[in-house]
Amino acid sequence: METTIKKWGNSQGVMISKKLLAQIGIHQPVNQSIDIDVDGERLIIKKISNESKMDKLFEGFDTEKYFKEHPGPHEIDWGSPAGKEVW
Repeated sequence: METTIKKWGNSQGVMISKKLLAQIGIHQPVNQSIDIDVDGERLIIKKISNESKMDKLFEGFDTEKYFKEHPGPHEIDWGSPAGKEVW
């Protein structure tokens, strides 16, 4: 696919077709993280998982097993809001 580099604010940008993005598994491109590498005169674009860090931290965590092993109340009262927290 041939395209053109365009000015985008103080940077430059390249429009990538939805069809081309779909070929690398990007179906919801808005805010999709990507990795761009340089290989000689080529730019290599790779999809990065948008899985949250919290999801990664709890990957494989068995919630049901945890609550069976740790019965009892699981909420902690941290007191009243001290700032602009939304409760």
